[in-house]
Amino acid sequence: MHPNPIYRPEQQSEAIAIAREAGFGMLAVSAPNAAPMLSHVPFLLSASGTLAELHLVRSNPIARSATAPVPARIAVQRPHGYVSPDWYELDDQVPTWNYLAIHLTGTLSPMPDDTLPDLLARQSAHFEAPRRPNRNGAWTSSPLTPPQR
Repeated sequence: MHPNPIYRPEQQSEAIAIAREAGFGMLAVSAPNAAPMLSHVPFLLSASGTLAELHLVRSNPIARSATAPVPARIAVQRPHGYVSPDWYELDDQVPTWNYLAIHLTGTLSPMPDDTLPDLLARQSAHFEAPRRPNRNGAWTSSPLTPPQR
């Protein structure tokens, strides 16, 4: 949320719930002597908000450079919009922008390749469930041809 404490939710659990419901954000990491790297990622956030699980395609510059744990942040954006000074019905007002943003800060760590199928299955089940209310089960990778290495 906004850095000013008066604009933060009373309970951290509220921010965690918003981020979990969004399930999508901008991952940012820094590399020595380079510009910050950004990637838009879907993620699964644990109930406590202490673990965000995500997958980056191997060709992603962050995946190629993060061969060891690195500090990272996921920025989650929610509703936002311009606020005209005319809306205040008071003199001497300035325009502003109202927004809701949550930053998840932690360490990005590479995971073993054999954990990927489980993560992808859980992500698919999570994101497909609301889109398939009248179908049996979520999409699965079972009919796909295994990737060539």
